[in-house]
Amino acid sequence: MKSYTLFDGLRVALESESAAAAAHFDAELLPHGADAGGERQEIFFRETAVLSSRGGAVGSPDRARLKFVKGAPQFTLDGDRMLVRAWNGARASLPLTMGDRTVVEFEPEMPPAFLFNTLFPPLLRRHLRREGKALLHASAAEVDGRAEVFCGWAHAGKTSSLLGTLRDGGRYLGDDKVVIDREGRIHPCLLRLNLFGYNFEQHPWLVKRAFRPARYHWLSWWNRRAQGALRRPWNKGPLRGSWESVEYLTKTGLHNRYRPEELEIPVADAPVPLGTFHVLAPLPELELGDLARRLRSVNDEEDFLQKRMQPAVDFLHGAAPLFEGGADEELLIAEALANAGKIAYGSG
Repeated sequence: MKSYTLFDGLRVALESESAAAAAHFDAELLPHGADAGGERQEIFFRETAVLSSRGGAVGSPDRARLKFVKGAPQFTLDGDRMLVRAWNGARASLPLTMGDRTVVEFEPEMPPAFLFNTLFPPLLRRHLRREGKALLHASAAEVDGRAEVFCGWAHAGKTSSLLGTLRDGGRYLGDDKVVIDREGRIHPCLLRLNLFGYNFEQHPWLVKRAFRPARYHWLSWWNRRAQGALRRPWNKGPLRGSWESVEYLTKTGLHNRYRPEELEIPVADAPVPLGTFHVLAPLPELELGDLARRLRSVNDEEDFLQKRMQPAVDFLHGAAPLFEGGADEELLIAEALANAGKIAYGSG
């Protein structure tokens, strides 16, 4: 069994025969440290051969199998637990009520990426609330002893702004997920950086740290050529399908997740007081309560359980404690932002 300590008060444990799952969790969580023991909250991922198929269901498995139908997975409730299917059909079972120990059971075929990247963040978000912390959809770096935080909707420029700060000597605090406490301190969230081809185009200083230059230029050249071909209206039928395959393969080749040390990026090793909180959106200056509400809405949009599971649970089960706590999170965020040196608004 693998176990790790996060943010002083949380243990994450994995019990699985899958070497791929263990490697995925190690890559993401080992920088936080192995299990330090003691009494802690716990998120426990446990592989199990058979999950129950009893209970009410919403959604059609036949409809969900149609590739062109988006957002149609089948959800099933079994008593006080809900079951969700990954893209390959494997299922995971989660409780509708979270206590100090949350057990997630999953079938052996469960993709590690779905387990960690889709299910873990919303569970982490809920456990952090119990510690007086909030998980923000943001990126952050330490500069001169203060945290520069970049928040916004998806593709607002959070990672690009972070990389610019890191290039100029900042220390990594988190990419896409930032942990903030009530006192306005940013805690290192050392999950891997999620970088795409356009990040390397905007920040060429990273290329030699992540790729062999020849491989990068080869992938970039074919990716640009494929994108250009797909913009031409006469590329239809099998020819278009070929270019779509080239575009997908090269885009995938340019995308990866990196530990900061793999890119020679220094990492902050302790909580850092909030400096400037950058809101990457063309908004007027907002009251802290209004800004906190909007940040919570971004969190909800990125929260798989909130966005995809709550409607089905409400329909089949009624209100569930798993989906409560949003008002407390808003208040915590507002109190944290009151400690910011500055709140700046504008596009990334």
